[in-house]
Amino acid sequence: MTPEEAWRALEEDLADYLERKGVVPSCRAGCFACCFGLVTLSRLEGLALLPHLTPLHKARLLEEGPRRLALLKEGKDDPHFPSRFFQSRTPCPLLEEGLCGVYPQRPLACRGLLTEGDPRLCAPEATPPKGHFLPVPWRMARLRMEALWEEERRRFGHALIGELASLLYLLLKGLPQDREGVEALLQELGVLGGRWGYQVL
Repeated sequence: MTPEEAWRALEEDLADYLERKGVVPSCRAGCFACCFGLVTLSRLEGLALLPHLTPLHKARLLEEGPRRLALLKEGKDDPHFPSRFFQSRTPCPLLEEGLCGVYPQRPLACRGLLTEGDPRLCAPEATPPKGHFLPVPWRMARLRMEALWEEERRRFGHALIGELASLLYLLLKGLPQDREGVEALLQELGVLGGRWGYQVL
């Protein structure tokens, strides 16, 4: 399975599920609170994104990547790290005037985050009620992610999973193909393992 196939399959599954349940997500273009959060993706998804990055995206990633790596190094074992990052309101480098600059190629993690509630409750400063984010779409996205991890293991002998901006940065700079090289680089950067750091599976 390719990332493109996984994206299409998830979109079809989501459309079928939402129609059967009569659920209408309130997520709309211009609603981008979730674009302040940490997004996880695999190397395969990152590689599929690279051809769709504009020169501006690449420039932002080359600037933001080292900062994200430093934050991960500092916070990878902190249970509150994702919340603190979200509340810092640091936008995704692929965000353009409130719209996703790679929307057709957005990661599975982004596709699975949906709500039918008030989108204002998605904001970093809000306190959404329990169940605000729909659990089934997220589980569906997670299953597709796990299938891609298995495909990545088959292709590379291991799967690399990490934070979106820093992983795209590493791919742009040149990431080793072999597991030993990947782990050595991530160890050197101080972002391997921990609760929120990079995982090599």
